[in-house]
Amino acid sequence: MEALTFDTRVPPTKPVVICRSNTYPKGFYCSWHLQPPPVIPTECDVSVEHNQRVLPVEKDPVHKNRCHVRFPELFSSFPYRVNVTAINALGSTHTVVSFEEISIVKPDPPERVVVTPIPDRVRHLEVTWNNPSTWPDVETFPLKYFLRYRPLIRDDWQHMELTDTTRHTILDAYAGKEYIIQLAAKDMEIGTWSDWSVAVHATPWMDEPKPITPTTEAEVIMDTETIPSTAPPSAKTESRLASGVSALISSSHLLLASVMLFIM
Repeated sequence: MEALTFDTRVPPTKPVVICRSNTYPKGFYCSWHLQPPPVIPTECDVSVEHNQRVLPVEKDPVHKNRCHVRFPELFSSFPYRVNVTAINALGSTHTVVSFEEISIVKPDPPERVVVTPIPDRVRHLEVTWNNPSTWPDVETFPLKYFLRYRPLIRDDWQHMELTDTTRHTILDAYAGKEYIIQLAAKDMEIGTWSDWSVAVHATPWMDEPKPITPTTEAEVIMDTETIPSTAPPSAKTESRLASGVSALISSSHLLLASVMLFIM
C-alpha cells in the first residue's frame, strides 16, 4: 500500500465547523477541525456575529479547537453567523456557518442510567436516570426522553417517549433474557435529540431453583422396611397360599386314617 502524501505548498483546507448548545439557555459552543490535518503550524481565528453585533468569543480551556459564546438574548429570530479562518505560512482559508438559535439546541445524553430487576416480576425491569448535568435549568426548560430497549437475542428495538419523569418500568421483557437499554434527551419544544446514553445491560428477576435434599442408602432401606405395601398380592403369591392349604388338609386326612387303623 502506498503511503499517503500531502502537498505542503498549498494553504490549509477549509475548517469543518459544528455549533451546538448543550447548556441552553446559557449559550453555545463551536468546534472545528481541518481534514487532512495541516503539516505545518496553523492557527484558527473565530468571529461570531448576531443582529449586526460582534459577540465575545471565549476559548475552551481544554479543547484546543473549541470556543464558547453566550446567547445575547433568548428566542431571537436573528441568525448567528460564525466565521472560522485557518491561517499558516502558506495562506488562509475560511468557513462560514449560519444558523438560528433553535436549530442548534441539543442536550447531552441522560446520565447514571440504572436498570434493576423487580423481585417476583419475571418480565419487568425498573429503569432510572438523571438529567444531563450540563443542562442548567431543567425546571424552566424541561426535557423529554426517548427510551429504547431490546433483548440480545433480537436486533429490533422497542421505543417509548417519556415526559415529566426520570424513571420507567418495562413490563414486556422476555423472562430470563439479557436486555440492552439506552436513553436520549431533548428539549420539550426546540432542538434535536441528544446522542444515546451509554448502554446498560440487565436481566429480569429469575426465581432461584430450590436445592434437592440428598437421600442416603440407609434412609432408603429404612423406608422400605417400615412402610407396608398396599399393593394387591400377585397371582403367584395366591397360588402358593392355596397349595399350602391343600397340603395341610391332606396331612390331616392321613393322620386320621392312621389312628382308625391302630384302634381296630
